[in-house]
Amino acid sequence: MIMREAIAVQQARESHSLTFEAIFAQYQDPIYRYVYRMMGNADDAGDLTQDTFLKAYLALPKMPVDLNVGPWLYRIATNTCLDELRRRKIVRWTPWDDFMAVFHPKQVAGDNPEKESLRREDAEEVQRTLARIHPRYRTCLLLKEYEDFSCNEIAAVMGISPGAVKSLLFRAREAFREAHVGDKATRVKEGSPSAKGRVE
Repeated sequence: MIMREAIAVQQARESHSLTFEAIFAQYQDPIYRYVYRMMGNADDAGDLTQDTFLKAYLALPKMPVDLNVGPWLYRIATNTCLDELRRRKIVRWTPWDDFMAVFHPKQVAGDNPEKESLRREDAEEVQRTLARIHPRYRTCLLLKEYEDFSCNEIAAVMGISPGAVKSLLFRAREAFREAHVGDKATRVKEGSPSAKGRVE
């Protein structure tokens, strides 16, 4: 994979647009899915994915031959999304439960109405929790838990050291846990129906 990408980067200097088509074909769908889950909106995902690849197209000839294309593209996509979120001062996220369904599809009981109802309640809780934690924490969790990136790959995307990724991931998980527990406690006090009859 890395050797093939290195060849693609080298060829980009000789036939830029032709080689970039191969990179685009390989990464278009993964980057789109990542951006969609960052933004929670198909229109935004389409626009920002296009922006990501435009930036990559313009920057690729300046990149080293041994460029690791995947993390580089994810880094561009991450910065593009965070810039847009900062501009809007809003954050919308796909429920965390949907992420876990990708890795553990057998745990999602689509044929069981009661379990499906509980799953939807959990998804709403997770979405509220994600909205309360820092965007850098969200980015780190998304790359680790959904994209299944290693610490080294996350480091490349976020522009920090692998050791810093481990620390950031720990803090992100703690922030998510504390926000989630706090949100549930608030709803219990308020008598939220979704909080009744649930056991931690």
